[in-house]
Amino acid sequence: MTMVERMPSRFFVGAEPGRPDATPEPWFLDPREIRRALRARWKLVLAPAPLFLLAALAWLVLVPSQYAAVTQILMDPRGLHVVKDGVTPSDQASDASLLLVDSQIRVLISDEVLRRVVERFKLDRDPEFVRPASLLDKARGSLSSLFGASGGAAADDTLTALRALRDRTVARRLERSFVVELSVTSESRQKAADLTQAIAETYLDTVSEAQAQITRKAGEALSGRLGELQDSLRRAEDKAQQFRAANNLVGTRGQLVSEQTLTQLNQQLGAARARVAELRGRLSQIEAVTNGRADLNSVTEIVQSSTIAQLRAQLAQVEAARADTVANLGPRHPTLRTSELQVQSLRSQIEAEIRRIAAATRNDYKSAQANEASLAATLESRKNEALSVDKSFVRLRELERQVEASRAVYESFLVRARELQEQQRLDTSSARIISPASLPARRLGPPAALVFAAALAAGLGIGVALALLAVPAAGRIGSRRRLQQIAGLPVVATLPKKAGIRGDGKALRADTAYDVAVARLGSRLQRDFGTTRPTIVLVTSADDRVGKSELARSLAVSAALDGQRVLLVDADPAAVLSGDLRLRARRGIAEVLRTQTGFSGTLVDGPSGVKVLPFDEEALRLGTTAYAGAILSAATTFDSVFVDIGLIGTDVAAERIAQDERFPALLLTASAARSSVARLRRALDAIGREPRAHLVMTDADSEA
Repeated sequence: MTMVERMPSRFFVGAEPGRPDATPEPWFLDPREIRRALRARWKLVLAPAPLFLLAALAWLVLVPSQYAAVTQILMDPRGLHVVKDGVTPSDQASDASLLLVDSQIRVLISDEVLRRVVERFKLDRDPEFVRPASLLDKARGSLSSLFGASGGAAADDTLTALRALRDRTVARRLERSFVVELSVTSESRQKAADLTQAIAETYLDTVSEAQAQITRKAGEALSGRLGELQDSLRRAEDKAQQFRAANNLVGTRGQLVSEQTLTQLNQQLGAARARVAELRGRLSQIEAVTNGRADLNSVTEIVQSSTIAQLRAQLAQVEAARADTVANLGPRHPTLRTSELQVQSLRSQIEAEIRRIAAATRNDYKSAQANEASLAATLESRKNEALSVDKSFVRLRELERQVEASRAVYESFLVRARELQEQQRLDTSSARIISPASLPARRLGPPAALVFAAALAAGLGIGVALALLAVPAAGRIGSRRRLQQIAGLPVVATLPKKAGIRGDGKALRADTAYDVAVARLGSRLQRDFGTTRPTIVLVTSADDRVGKSELARSLAVSAALDGQRVLLVDADPAAVLSGDLRLRARRGIAEVLRTQTGFSGTLVDGPSGVKVLPFDEEALRLGTTAYAGAILSAATTFDSVFVDIGLIGTDVAAERIAQDERFPALLLTASAARSSVARLRRALDAIGREPRAHLVMTDADSEA
């Protein structure tokens, strides 16, 4: 006997006595349960993977390759500021600019642009864009013709190609920019690049044509209005001219003749008055010189007179000669008389000249006064005439303003119409291709390696799902977790799988995992139900006959190894223990019950000192109550009693014994691989889920 065999089984207890194990989360959330299920059904896990790999290969071979060519177009919403007044506004707000770019994207992939590309590349004859009509299409066409629908084949092909091209065309604005990325998908690299470039170029041409057309329409609208504006201006001018002629309102440069005359007369009158004042002052100065009240040199006209200047020069020479004569000859010399006469003569001439200047100035002064009076009279008469035409002049001004307004509108329309005619020849759009379409480097979609990897992952995923779904579909217990959740009772032990029962009658080895688990279970039973002697434990199952019988015998042997007096009762109609141990008693339980004698000769020595009470079918016929009483009577001289009864759900006697409350403990075994969920539930319904019932999992070596 090894050390494990002699070691008390209480050292192998795994759970607290009397306390059920906590029910964990569902089994499919436990990695260990998943690993166990996948390992048990590894063929089912791997089966879908080859199918998915073949499907991926078929997809790569049969589905045509698709290539996407990309080009980038800059759509600057500001445009080119070629002329001062363009048709479209510029310098818009940022939000409006983004909306404008989004609108241009719609134009880029519009039917107008795509239809030109379809016609240019004759896509209505391309099998890639116009698939041959299938039987379903032909049937649909026949039904349409029956209901009166019409349509040419060419138009249908063009529309089909247009729709196909529209589905293959994608345009999007790059983030935080005015750059639009355009891509077209095709089965050919070259065709994809050509179609992408063609759509971009066609869009630019369409935008340019649309802008020219808008300008042309605006110019035509302005030109249509020019004739009306010209007639309106002519009528306004004729009306003003007729009114001017009718009221004799003649003028030049926007001013009437009467107004011009008044202005001129007013200016002339002012000049005449200034002239009179000037001549009056000059005359007063000259008269002051004549009367001797002023110096000769104080009058400008006298100073500037050449005659007076000559006379004054002669006078100065004569006086100088006279002074020399006086100085040389004396004051009484006869020649001095001649000099004095010359001086007097010269002074007389100067005075005469001064009087002549005064007379001339006086005549000019009188003439100026007369002119002033004449001008004043004329101005006064002209003022009276101007007052008489004021009302007519106001109406004339109103007519002239109407003429000016009509002329201004006409001239602005005329200039704008000419500008629009010239703008038709200008392309002010700033949209341009900044990245021409090139041949795509690789096909669309994931690489072949990634496709195969995804197919393998999908196959394995489907296999894992099928394997996990097969667990409840199989209807087997499978694991301790599932057993505990199905039964709603504590699972007190999980026993690994063990080889067949030994029938040599010798003590079993206690160095295996099964023996260690049995020792732990026995220790737990002693803790839970060992307060009173003897400890009687019923061992049964719903369909695990071999497992329950082996458990009953192993528990008996384990208790015997701990030094207990153990009785092993075979109450299973199949007599598995009695047959395997090859035991036969001299007396049966039926004889004991009839004779009311002791159990001498009914007990047989089993392995490791265990006393065995073999199965007696005759005693079972006497009734389960009597049979259970006999077992209880035989158990009084033992410390532990283990009773192997029949299967619950198929053996009525076993069910009645299991329901007998004189037996404090009941172990219900279930095989992980063989026990059925439905049978287990029927067994639990038969015995009831009471506290004295405990579950034991056998044959659990497949658990992770």
